[in-house]
Amino acid sequence: MKFITKESRTRLLLLAALFFSCLFIFRQYIFGDMVMVFDDVGGDTWQQYTMYYADIVNHIRTGTFSLWDFNNGIGINLFAFLQADPFMILICLIGVVTGPAHMLYYLVILQMMKILLAGWVFYWFISEFAYSRQAKFVASFAYGLNGFLLVWGQHYQFGMAVIYLPLILLFEEKFIRGEKGRAFFPVAVFLSGIYSVYFTYMTLICAGFYLIFRLLMEAENFRSGIKKFFCGCGQIILGIGMSLGIFLPMAETLMNSSRVEPSFNGIADFLKKCFLPYKNIMYYKSFVMRSFSTNLQNLQTLGDSRYEGYANYYEAPVLFCSTLAVIFLLQFLLVFWKSDEKKRVKRTVYGAVAMVAVITAFPLGGIVFNSFTMPPTNRYTYLLIVFELVIFAWMWDHLQTGGKISITGLIITEVLMLYAYKRGYEVSVFHEYRENAVILAVTGSFMTLGILVLDLCRKRAVRNVVTGCLICVLAVNVVSEAGITYTDRICLKKTDTSAEQAAEQTKKFEEELKSEDSETKAAAVFDRPQNYYGELYSQEVQDALAYLRENDPEFYRVEKNYSSGTVSMDSLAQNYRGISTYNSVMNGNVKEFVNTCYPEFCYLDRNRYTFWQIADDNVFGSFMGVRYLLSKDGKLDDSKYEFIKQFGSVYLYRNKQEGNTAWFYENAISEKSLKKLCRKEVREKNREILLKNVIAVEDGKDISDVSQLPEISEEQQNSSVTLKIPEKDSYVTGNVTAGTDGYVLCMIPYEKGWEITVDGKETEAVKGDIGFLAFKVDKGEHQIELTYHVPGLRSGMLAGGVCWFVYLGILIFNNKRRKKKLIFKR
Repeated sequence: MKFITKESRTRLLLLAALFFSCLFIFRQYIFGDMVMVFDDVGGDTWQQYTMYYADIVNHIRTGTFSLWDFNNGIGINLFAFLQADPFMILICLIGVVTGPAHMLYYLVILQMMKILLAGWVFYWFISEFAYSRQAKFVASFAYGLNGFLLVWGQHYQFGMAVIYLPLILLFEEKFIRGEKGRAFFPVAVFLSGIYSVYFTYMTLICAGFYLIFRLLMEAENFRSGIKKFFCGCGQIILGIGMSLGIFLPMAETLMNSSRVEPSFNGIADFLKKCFLPYKNIMYYKSFVMRSFSTNLQNLQTLGDSRYEGYANYYEAPVLFCSTLAVIFLLQFLLVFWKSDEKKRVKRTVYGAVAMVAVITAFPLGGIVFNSFTMPPTNRYTYLLIVFELVIFAWMWDHLQTGGKISITGLIITEVLMLYAYKRGYEVSVFHEYRENAVILAVTGSFMTLGILVLDLCRKRAVRNVVTGCLICVLAVNVVSEAGITYTDRICLKKTDTSAEQAAEQTKKFEEELKSEDSETKAAAVFDRPQNYYGELYSQEVQDALAYLRENDPEFYRVEKNYSSGTVSMDSLAQNYRGISTYNSVMNGNVKEFVNTCYPEFCYLDRNRYTFWQIADDNVFGSFMGVRYLLSKDGKLDDSKYEFIKQFGSVYLYRNKQEGNTAWFYENAISEKSLKKLCRKEVREKNREILLKNVIAVEDGKDISDVSQLPEISEEQQNSSVTLKIPEKDSYVTGNVTAGTDGYVLCMIPYEKGWEITVDGKETEAVKGDIGFLAFKVDKGEHQIELTYHVPGLRSGMLAGGVCWFVYLGILIFNNKRRKKKLIFKR
């Protein structure tokens, strides 16, 4: 221990405190039968993220992995979901070894690792300032268990944002000060850049403002400040350049998403939307309430669904990092101007506070940090937690060194705190949430009392006792709030309900649903029988799919008329090519096709496509390439589906309509005509004949009525397109028999990256029927190849390599220059 410095001991103590706190917070997930996969307010973990991981693992284990994936809906560029998040890579490696079902057990371990890493990195960052070890310890402990990591960390790839932010600020601070380690500033930006375009965008805006405000505090003069600013911007740009190999193709993928679309009609409309106060007054209430706790306004899909906040549980501001941080924040604003800091430091700090007040009071922040799209979101609030805890550390030392406080400020925060916790207690359905509100209120009041004692008492022994009590109360405050975030959740269990227990548990579940006690009724869902693994990893389904692979060599799609395990993502876990999906960054062209022609394909919202609820529409299934249907019903309408074979409780049917993944058309109408003739009032009447007879392309013929459609010629009827089942989804081959010149329409999303060759000659891709990949062919027999290249990957890798070469060149040059200076001094 003699060789361990006090700083090292403090950091080890921090990791130990966070580790044992995590054991308590996640005890049900580590030692109990619960898996950190939720089917309530955090439903994306169950319905989306874990399915992505299962899909990646399945492809790696079967040796069919490629960067295009037909298992996910109609098909997606998989690169968007392959963020270089070390924890995502780790969970997929675990899945490859243990299997996609078993890897889910380790998600809680990864979340714990993120918490420890967040606390450690934040301690490293805050050590750049002259704070005491005690202040750094308590602030870093609170940061490791901050609300954003605990809430958005349930969307597993989001958690890394709170780690990369202080890491970037750490090396940015070293750059500003000219300290050893400043050369790693671009590397920190690089690590964030290969992790997420979305979060890197927000983080680097923050880093840019941090650079400005810190230079306003520290720069010796205007000239040196400007020089340092542009040099810092260069470092950030270089870091992004170094990440382009992954950053650029991820950005290209996002640009294909309908999330990226115009939101404003000119500058006046933009300013109006940015600076008019939120119409929903609940935003301001949420901002106050959720500063004191993330869980006071109840969860939106638990209990009786009485969510009282802004938007929903996730999209409302996420600001909690202890009740003490809120108390300290107001105290800081009231006492910092009296401190011994330089005047320009004070002016800069209050200027930064004013800027934060503006971007949070108006939609400006939610719009700008959401890439200038609507509606505004509050995901950017993770940026504020870092600075809230920097202020926390300053106030901690201010108190410990005898600094005065504002009694008025204490009273204000105590009143707000008691209001928030009282209101949270009243709306909570479950007693655990009410208990948490009481714990937060009691610990918060003790914090207020402790601060008051430190302000009034000068006896060292008393102050030491009070300080120790404050640390203990802070731990209880933060750990209680963290634990309730994972309590009373509808989550996956490690084992399915046994056949022997299923009937009894179902009876209990149904009785609880009828209970007159609101809490008993709400809690019924926690005891609902589970058959997740039995349904999702059904051997019967696998046997049916194996039968199809043996008997049909063509490229077709399989769907279900029931949902098992997930609402719309079964295909990813069960490894088949369907058309259902849940994708928040859906291909914009496909989304426009669905909105125009088949809006009933959407389920719940615009991000979910499910076939099972419209399986009776076998004509739509046929158009999309659905050739086979899996069902639990042995008596389907034989005019639509032909029974093939039974596999246990699963029945396999073939669509009586021809289900192909590519079609041939002789004639083309304009996209404008298709949209006009598929408007709401005539959609069902017109769409089938439109999609069957002709293809819609941008420069097609304008028509005003379906009566103007040409008859299907004998040449078109005798034409055919056959695609072979691909070994890897990024390479599809097939044959075309064209009785006349015309178009081939492939049921593949129209997206950048597809290279089409006909008889070995590259052919231009066109957008067919608004959303799909199409191309022209001449009369005759043709061999076709469709090859997918991730847009931006090649150029990104080249540009990234050049930037790494520049970075390493600068390092070598600076190192040689330093050595020359040392020799000269000697």
